[in-house]
Amino acid sequence: MLQQLTQEQQSVITHQQGHARVRAVAGSGKTTTLVERVLHLLRQGVPAKRMLVVMYNRAAREDFMAKLQRRAQQIKTTEGLQLNLPDVRTFHSLGHRLTQTFGRWGVLKTRQLQQEEWMVDRLTRQALTQLAEEQGQESQAWLEEDALDAFKSFCTLVKSGLSDAQFVFEALDTTANQKHFPQAFEQLEQLLSEQRLMFFDDLLWRPLKVLDKQPELLKRLQGFLDYLIVDEYQDINEVQQALIKALAGKAQVMVVGDIDQCIYEWRGARPEYMLRRFQQDFKQVQDYPLTHTFRFGHSLALAANQAINHNRERPEQITLAAKSAQPTFLQQGQGSGWLLEQLAAWQAKQAEGKAAILVRSWSQSLDVQLELLKSHQPFQLARQEHFIFNRPQIRGLLAYARLALNSQVGITINYQHPDAQQDFYQLLSFPTLYLTEQERQSLVQGRIQSDSALMAAMDRMPQGKRNRVKNRLELVNKLAKHAKQLKPAAFINFTLRETNALEKIRKTAPSKESAEEALRLIEGLKRYAEKSNTNDLGEWINQLEIARQEGAASQAANTTAQQQLVILTVHAAKGLEWDWVGVYGLNEGDFPYTSGFSRLTPAGEEAERRLFYVAITRAKHWLVLARSETSNQPSRFLEEAALYDAKKLAELLEESSEQPPKTPPLIKAHQPELLLRYWQSVSSLEPPKFIAYEFQA
Repeated sequence: MLQQLTQEQQSVITHQQGHARVRAVAGSGKTTTLVERVLHLLRQGVPAKRMLVVMYNRAAREDFMAKLQRRAQQIKTTEGLQLNLPDVRTFHSLGHRLTQTFGRWGVLKTRQLQQEEWMVDRLTRQALTQLAEEQGQESQAWLEEDALDAFKSFCTLVKSGLSDAQFVFEALDTTANQKHFPQAFEQLEQLLSEQRLMFFDDLLWRPLKVLDKQPELLKRLQGFLDYLIVDEYQDINEVQQALIKALAGKAQVMVVGDIDQCIYEWRGARPEYMLRRFQQDFKQVQDYPLTHTFRFGHSLALAANQAINHNRERPEQITLAAKSAQPTFLQQGQGSGWLLEQLAAWQAKQAEGKAAILVRSWSQSLDVQLELLKSHQPFQLARQEHFIFNRPQIRGLLAYARLALNSQVGITINYQHPDAQQDFYQLLSFPTLYLTEQERQSLVQGRIQSDSALMAAMDRMPQGKRNRVKNRLELVNKLAKHAKQLKPAAFINFTLRETNALEKIRKTAPSKESAEEALRLIEGLKRYAEKSNTNDLGEWINQLEIARQEGAASQAANTTAQQQLVILTVHAAKGLEWDWVGVYGLNEGDFPYTSGFSRLTPAGEEAERRLFYVAITRAKHWLVLARSETSNQPSRFLEEAALYDAKKLAELLEESSEQPPKTPPLIKAHQPELLLRYWQSVSSLEPPKFIAYEFQA
């Protein structure tokens, strides 16, 4: 059954002339609105083949198509009207079709698409290796997992626009370890050209580069559409904007999105596309707001408005809770333990319901994961590598502890056991000894066979590497002498100091972000060790091993998120919703995220605030905001959201709907003008008297 449409939705559905920009807040029913818009045009006699709907990704397309087909079937059943449905495609699907068209026209050479991740990695590694050989460089540092990911992200950013790689690189805040990126990009492009291959990003980038150089081809592309609808327009980048312009011609274009949810800057998205560029590129644009959310109640709508209102790069629009929206309860506190207590209390009252804990970056999830493992509560992660015991820094430090404990006098390590082999491999990997993968494997095999085989493997290495390996092996013996005397946290500090790990991470990390993540993970493990209920290193390691096994089993079980708590980053949570949402790590430096002692730029702060807005608007019935137990100050976003003000006004709105007060109450608020505007937008009653808090010097 179709829900009652709001007047705002009806205005979008029946839009007549010119282009349209629809600003849809979180949970405003934009998919339902777009489905009805398409059906309205079809009822008006617009041929389905003269209409195109563009969705951001495959999941969004499938969801839209399912709802469109369901509504079309309802119309057929109730009215006997058979409607042909238009083409609904993703950007990359359109790029693929355009690539094939240009191939037939002879303006773009055909290539085979490679989508498998292993194949992408293999070709990328090959290009990096070739460049290193040409420059007389050691390639291993470029091929490490984090370094490879950083380079692939750079390639994605280059292919989100039409500028050359060097120009994109110069605009970034990069490290010395990334200076090879522009040349490596060109090397990879040459390799792909030689082998007639392409990657997923090329589906858009290659044909749009052709159009950029041969604009006369536009005449052959345009004229086939009367209506073009684009969803999630706030996530648009330069190459996608160019595609929309190329296909539109004289078609009427309607774009739908929410500037406040523009969080994919690393893919080239920027608020300016929806804020200014659409108007500049298409002229005569009519704006339509979708301001009512059906996802959450007044309290969360007010908190979200108060937070995002501090951004300047946005329209003057507020989110209003629809009359049918259920109340949302807000809580604020500190610590992973406190957060999980709130979750347990909610779960005890709920027969069913979905829950999620969101973090700004994966290093922040360490506290939560370890707390969940300690309490034997299962949880799910988006990817296995985000399980805390799969992180290389954590695996490395725990390997040192096990090797030290098992290298004490009277104990012999059985290197035939896979776990011992893995620990030895970690010893050679963290922090880096600048060994190739082949060299590490050779040393592991030597260690398995005998001491003499290990020495032989070392002798085959260059002098510098041989000395570094020798020092690392001697360190294990040194650690073994202290293993029984050192508390867990002291052992970690001792190991970090002896290996100079922190400095090596800073120097060798492929990016500032990856270095920060690694250092924060280590700090998190140290904090956890300091809070340990045991001073015995061996007992602490055993506790962690039990937790690791239990957590690994939980991940392998892959229980549905409906039955189990899910932990996600905010970026991965966009577009999703849960009954109960906890946002963890709300401290300055963590969320908003800052690197080292650097300060946020105004644009950077606004980007972080949009991310916070997305995080809190995933909740339906409960939102729990928690600081971590670091010494960092509370996040500025907590003060900006002003939960107390939001809850107070929400209570008054609910009370006044049942029994209007005789005299309007007096309310102190951080943003009185905003709260007054909200009240007047949702209630016909006389508003409270709002006054601002006095500034405290």
